[in-house]
Amino acid sequence: MKVLVTGSSGRIGHYAVQDLEEAGHQVLGIDIVPGQKTGLVVDLTKSGEIYQALARAQAEAVVHMGAWANPGVVPDTRTYGENVQGSFNLFQACAELGIKRVVSASSAQVYGFAGAPPEFVRVDESHPTRPINCYALSKVAGEQAADYFVKNFGLTILSFRFMGIRSPEELDREVDQLIAHPEKGGALLWTRTDVRDAALACRLAIEAGSPASGPYNITGGRVLLDVEANELVHKYCKGVEDRGNLVGVESPMSCKRAKQEFGYTAQYVWSVSERHLETDICLM
Repeated sequence: MKVLVTGSSGRIGHYAVQDLEEAGHQVLGIDIVPGQKTGLVVDLTKSGEIYQALARAQAEAVVHMGAWANPGVVPDTRTYGENVQGSFNLFQACAELGIKRVVSASSAQVYGFAGAPPEFVRVDESHPTRPINCYALSKVAGEQAADYFVKNFGLTILSFRFMGIRSPEELDREVDQLIAHPEKGGALLWTRTDVRDAALACRLAIEAGSPASGPYNITGGRVLLDVEANELVHKYCKGVEDRGNLVGVESPMSCKRAKQEFGYTAQYVWSVSERHLETDICLM
């Protein structure tokens, strides 16, 4: 398949290009800055550049990871405005060029766990969105734009609510940091996602037959600490509704929908006792 990857110099985009290429797909990576995986420098706020990139790639599908990845990298007006404009421009171009499959990066920041604990566990995609910064707000708007193009133009757009994406080097350090300060882990539900699993999820969604559009939680399979997740939630997150479906050390954020629709299961397990361990264990 011919795939365009936006944000190909970024944390997820770089790995997504590599994973897709290794699986035999033809990939063109685009980014606003040059990089190892950037085949074409493109500004997503300029719609004409997007059309040219899609035409050059002869794209049949798009993995859209291009965005300002957090608040504070640029002024808030740019974070929100350019993230939203870039996504709308891309979706519009796909609609007009007949490209029907898009995987688009949203974020678990839309749930607002840095400002308040979850309303219930396990957290699935029905949990209310509560953005507390310009970046999270831009991701909510991006999901809404995706819904618009799905409804009105027949696109299939999967919005991935990524949780705590980290490189292997970063993950090793963060395990140690969380051991020292477990009370600080609630904002990411004591969970991280190996960037290689994020890339895997993108490829599986591109290759799947007919996955449903809409939001998908994408995260690691378990909490980093060797402590039951239920204990962590109830010790550090007051007033959370326990729906009785949190078992053992599995992450309080559920990826059940992603598993059902395109077979995603985290392959890289990180914890106090397991570091950089590939597994076939399903912690859903």
